[in-house]
Amino acid sequence: MEGLAGTADRLLEDSWGDEDRRLDPRGAITEAGLTVAYLLTSLGLLLLSPPGDIPWLQLVSLGLAYAFASRVEFPVGAGHAVPTEIFLIPMLLLLPPSVVPLVVVGALALASFVDWLRGRSRLERIIETGGDAWHCMGPAAVFVAAGAPGPDEAQWWLYIAAFAAQVGVEVIVGTAREWLALGISPQLQLRVLGIVWAIDLMLLPVGVIGALAAQTFPAAPFALLGVAVVLALLAHDRNQRIDQAHERLQALQRERRRLQIAVHRIGDAFASKLDLDALLSITTRAAVEAIDADGGRAGAHQGVGRRLVRRATVHEDRDLEPALRAAEEAALERGDASVAMVGGVWALAAPVQASGSTRAAGMISAARREHAFLGEERELFVHLCEQAGVAAANIERHETLHRQALTDELTGLANHRRLQELLAQGVERHQRARTPLSLLLLDLDDFKAVNDSRGHQTGDLVLRAVADALRDCCRADDEPARYGGEELAVLIQDVDFTQAIALAERVRAAVAELELVDTEGERLQVTTSVGVAALGRDVADGQALIAAADQALYQAKRDGKNCVRYGSVQTGGEYPHLRLA
Repeated sequence: MEGLAGTADRLLEDSWGDEDRRLDPRGAITEAGLTVAYLLTSLGLLLLSPPGDIPWLQLVSLGLAYAFASRVEFPVGAGHAVPTEIFLIPMLLLLPPSVVPLVVVGALALASFVDWLRGRSRLERIIETGGDAWHCMGPAAVFVAAGAPGPDEAQWWLYIAAFAAQVGVEVIVGTAREWLALGISPQLQLRVLGIVWAIDLMLLPVGVIGALAAQTFPAAPFALLGVAVVLALLAHDRNQRIDQAHERLQALQRERRRLQIAVHRIGDAFASKLDLDALLSITTRAAVEAIDADGGRAGAHQGVGRRLVRRATVHEDRDLEPALRAAEEAALERGDASVAMVGGVWALAAPVQASGSTRAAGMISAARREHAFLGEERELFVHLCEQAGVAAANIERHETLHRQALTDELTGLANHRRLQELLAQGVERHQRARTPLSLLLLDLDDFKAVNDSRGHQTGDLVLRAVADALRDCCRADDEPARYGGEELAVLIQDVDFTQAIALAERVRAAVAELELVDTEGERLQVTTSVGVAALGRDVADGQALIAAADQALYQAKRDGKNCVRYGSVQTGGEYPHLRLA
């Protein structure tokens, strides 16, 4: 039973407010079939028991009262219970019972048409009136079979038989209808119908009393409208409360979906090996969705002045920008999450600070119109930024380890492994787009003598100083490297060979001009020999480029050191004459 109760609750949640929903093809066919079958059965009953004199005033009045009562709806499962029983019994006793089914379906059609005029439902819903009216067919047939007795002639057993016939018809038609149209199981539908029958059974005596009173006071049945009005007020209050609960439920479901999306995004960010820009982008989207903001953005601190540079934007527009900027400025000043309101727009900003770091890696901000951020929304936003800070720390550690793996510890230049990666990338680019690529190889002159006579500490000092000079001479995009021992190297891309030779000469001169002292304070003169080569017709790949630059370097050594030489290597591997710089 608990399972059925839960299913009924879900049906109420899912079907509430569906009056304006279009019927699907399956439901439309089912409803149309039931309405046609109902009309044919009603006509058959009318032909079987032709009515005599019809009290048209009572027929119209009771029909209108029935139409009103049919719109007093108490939610029950996926449907509603309506207090139509208080007017159905007077109809059966005061009108020819064979016309009652047609009066009922006409009243329901009228009520459906009025709902359409009021914008409460679609006009196509009028085809449901036949299915809704089947409950009266059983009692009408019983009263026809009993000879259409009046209020003073009907016996108690007749009411019981009529009610039993009503239940029997609804068991067959109602369960088949919901199963065919909505796929609701008969077991669940019987549970819902049981509640409806209990309500009808309690209202049945009220209808009988109204019909009996009509013998003395013809307008007595219409006094029952007061009962219907009271029930309508109660139903309206209950429906309003359910409407409010349904809206809160939908809001909670939307919030849950937003949080699920946010959690998935953050999970993706933390599970992936992202750079800081990607982390900020994912976290910003997650934060905007989680706190139901209209837009947001993220920035990273870069440069000497730690300027905040835009890295991600989510639905940002000009209306949100002033509030976002104000919140970011407040957060920068305070070093903590801050809120700002500018021009009716509320904004929230918080730093993304890597754990263990004293400086924020970035900033995330979000803004929305209409209403301020609640306390729990601010807490969630700050929590997301804090978790992004954890991920930023992991990214920073990963980048540090990556740099260490590709950096020479002594000089701070790229190591041999990184040089090989750059060389492979440069060769591939040259082969694809014919971009120039040159290689400079530097070897410190008589460096072994420096180590032997001045000590290895002095040798390390010399290597660092030469590395700094090489770095100063290179462009910002170049990555000078320690090739091995006292040999340094730099790949020069996107410049012609003449410019590469000019750079080599600047490096040679810069090293020669270094003013160094050893560990004992004595002056030390250092020079370097440089070999230069470039990819071209005779130098087809990376190994050939290294061989050509190396051969030019040896030629510089043979020519007296402290000079620049350049050369080439033929594809066949033979070394031709070296052209001297």
